[in-house]
Amino acid sequence: MVTIRSGTAADCAAIADIYRHYVEHTVATFDYVAPTVETWTTKLASIRSAARPFLVAVDDDLERTVLGFAYLGAFREKQAYAWTTEDTIYLRPDAGGRGIGSALLGALLAAAEPHNVRQIIAVIAATGGEASVALHAKHGFVEVGRTPAVGFKFGQWVDCIYMQRALP
Repeated sequence: MVTIRSGTAADCAAIADIYRHYVEHTVATFDYVAPTVETWTTKLASIRSAARPFLVAVDDDLERTVLGFAYLGAFREKQAYAWTTEDTIYLRPDAGGRGIGSALLGALLAAAEPHNVRQIIAVIAATGGEASVALHAKHGFVEVGRTPAVGFKFGQWVDCIYMQRALP
């Protein structure tokens, strides 16, 4: 059984491991160097202090192994963007296809507080991002734009798809 709960500092080593895979093997993230556990701990605290959700999916049958994580981070730093967030969702490579991403995104939407989140933006690498596009569409996100060749990773230019959803 999979449980979705608030992430803790104790989860940050598993979060760092999950994200490292995507940094080293995919264009899903444009990071070239995987953030450290300490960086993730700081990010978790920052998101919490902004009263935004940072969630993990854990497998209750596998000694509460972290299978994935999701959070609502800042979209842009300028003050006028304060009520707009960017969602982030990553799963362990062996955890896909089980509905965990959908459960995490649904829980993020439910946990978002309308007093500090009005719009949620998903920024998705077009190369290999089909499942993420489908996931976001399933949860009411609509495509609002594309930016061609804005990222360069692993010898290729990568387009981004922007999807957006307003909170009620």
